[in-house]
Amino acid sequence: MPSPSYDSWINGLPQWHGLTRISPERAYAHAEDQYDAQYGVSAAEPEEGQGLVRLLQREQVDVTGPALEIGCGTGRLTYGLAHYYPGSDFLITDPSPTFLRITASQFPAGPVGPAQLQFALLNADDLGKLPPEMFSLIAMRSTLHHILQVDEFIAACARTLRPGGALAMGAEPLESGYVLMAAVAQSILPTLKSAGVTINPAWETQLTNFTDTVKFYCRRDLVKVAAEDKHLFTIHDLSDLGHRHGLRLQYFPNATYADFAPDGTPEFESFSVFFLTYLKYCMQFDEELLKHIRRHMQPQLKFIDECHRSHAGPAITGVFLFHKAGAAA
Repeated sequence: MPSPSYDSWINGLPQWHGLTRISPERAYAHAEDQYDAQYGVSAAEPEEGQGLVRLLQREQVDVTGPALEIGCGTGRLTYGLAHYYPGSDFLITDPSPTFLRITASQFPAGPVGPAQLQFALLNADDLGKLPPEMFSLIAMRSTLHHILQVDEFIAACARTLRPGGALAMGAEPLESGYVLMAAVAQSILPTLKSAGVTINPAWETQLTNFTDTVKFYCRRDLVKVAAEDKHLFTIHDLSDLGHRHGLRLQYFPNATYADFAPDGTPEFESFSVFFLTYLKYCMQFDEELLKHIRRHMQPQLKFIDECHRSHAGPAITGVFLFHKAGAAA
């Protein structure tokens, strides 16, 4: 049976409080309206979406069909994609109605780019509900590690992609880099104590929470249904997953989508910058502790940075572009 047109499919879906409903609504585990503040993001900027579109065009991905964003959050990727995606339709999804409304508030009435915008409730685990070969692009930013059944999700993405389309993922955590960050963190307290620093008990709690969190993400023998963040990945795992479902992986080490924008400035400068930024914003470390880490852990951080003066590394994150082969001639 042929797949329905995008218009007939989207217009046939039920509505819920002004949103298209593919999945039941589900709130994020933390306060949505405080999300950007925690991660040091002040406002949506076009560079993320613009950079992704330029990368897709450079790599000759077919971007003529509809685009789908999974897990839009507060719209950091959405804003630029809405302005620059050249296809006719852009479906913006998240399981949280609050996130969808925060993202929708960034756009004035009327069109902002070539694509028609629609907003829908969608849990990534329900991607199998989407018609086959519907989308030219499935885009995500910092989303895959929230998804429980990753293999089934990649299979569903491959199914709903058009030939010649792509699945783009950015800001996903890689096992090698996160384990290295946790290993460095293990030596922080001994180093500070040997330097004569008086240790605040709260610092011990923060460091233990960080290292335990990395261990939880890394382990694959635990039940992670109730956890908001679930996984760390290896490049080999992701490549193998893509290959299993007919997708070819192209990996850009430690890059962000914004790096591919015309005036893109790489966010990832070095291991030490990423490490300290992660501790400050993602783990919300005490500023006094961060000051001591910068001072007393400088030799260890400098060593890792010096090992990667001429190439990107160690691999902590990056852009992952999964290509679906085009239709046979």
